[in-house]
Amino acid sequence: MNKRTVLFLSLLILTLLLFFPSPSWSQLVIGQYEDEAPFRTWNTFGVKTASSLARGETQFTLASDCSVALSNPALLLKLPKAAFTLSYQSSKALFYKYSIVNTGVLFSEENFPHQFYVIDFIGTSVRFDGWALAVSWSLLEVYSRPPAEYQYMSGGTTYYSIDLEQKGKLDNINFSLSRRLFKGLSIGFGFNYVYGQLDRNIVEEWIVDRITITDNKSQEYRGYYFNGGLSLDLTDKFRVGAVFRTPFTKKSKSQSSLGYNSPAGDTDIRIEATSNDEYYQPLVIGLGASFEVSDGLRMMSDIVFYDWSSYKVDYFEEPLQRDFKDVIKIGVGAEYESSHVLFNQVFYVPWRVGFIYDPQPMKEPSSSYLYFTFGSGIRWKRIVFDAAFIIGQERGSEDSLSANKVAFTLSYLF
Repeated sequence: MNKRTVLFLSLLILTLLLFFPSPSWSQLVIGQYEDEAPFRTWNTFGVKTASSLARGETQFTLASDCSVALSNPALLLKLPKAAFTLSYQSSKALFYKYSIVNTGVLFSEENFPHQFYVIDFIGTSVRFDGWALAVSWSLLEVYSRPPAEYQYMSGGTTYYSIDLEQKGKLDNINFSLSRRLFKGLSIGFGFNYVYGQLDRNIVEEWIVDRITITDNKSQEYRGYYFNGGLSLDLTDKFRVGAVFRTPFTKKSKSQSSLGYNSPAGDTDIRIEATSNDEYYQPLVIGLGASFEVSDGLRMMSDIVFYDWSSYKVDYFEEPLQRDFKDVIKIGVGAEYESSHVLFNQVFYVPWRVGFIYDPQPMKEPSSSYLYFTFGSGIRWKRIVFDAAFIIGQERGSEDSLSANKVAFTLSYLF
């Protein structure tokens, strides 16, 4: 057996170990950032535009814009006769353990920062005769990871390199309808169609020997779910709300392509596979309350339950281990609105602060994020502009993870 054949067989065995792992490897739970984990936090429900984000992501009892259709559509009746909302966000997070990074192939002593900028909500709503309708597009989840690469060089020559790239997102189209039952009580329901994709590519190269190993996986997501809620004014100053999101299956048409190419050995091997995968998303229920302390000053809080213990993943005909627990997320906030006169025009300026306790679902390591939120804005006639900032630190994993977000929202109220 010649040296080239030995090298080929050795690399092929290594490839099979890396990309067709044993059951013990495939069941590895890496925690916060599994491949399908949303950016920043597992606990996603609706879209937090700037006003709700600044007051601790509270969105079950106050209607600042028509994004409430995704969380509590009953609040659409609290908006003017018509509204249009556009929201933009910039999110940044630190990553440590994800994909092949710090899980057995690539190792780093430092965290990897990653940031994206995107429009995450466009929607409109109308209200008439005790009814309200809304339609919107939104970005629910982002699956991007920091690109990672390693090169081995000697004497100015690169002998080996490995590169990882992962990108993905989940979009949502929502149709909502709400109805006022009697004074102070409204209910609402929404239908949501989700779609998106996730692409992960790994390329290994032995430069001098002209050998390339590739591992490419792509997934196309589809699914639908219902959400709903109610809003009840107990008094003129005290309001409560209740919301839900039905459990649903996020289905995926998945493709995998593993390649080994060695022009010097006249070898080109490709292994293709397809699968119909499923991600069983959990039930979400929540309660909220808001209280007007005095003219212009309000306090609010949301409590959200995520049934993560029922979360399951079937990936290329294999159930993946996701040892998750149920979690309760808590957000509290305050908002004070002041009025100002400039050039004979009246402007209203809100000041918002909040705090979020956001436990992550994995049992090991036990992890949670603590966020401080704040923001402001301006309302002039029918135009409303809001800005919000969120600063978070993860506790429990000892990986020193952090997450920050900036959001800007523009609304026109007819």
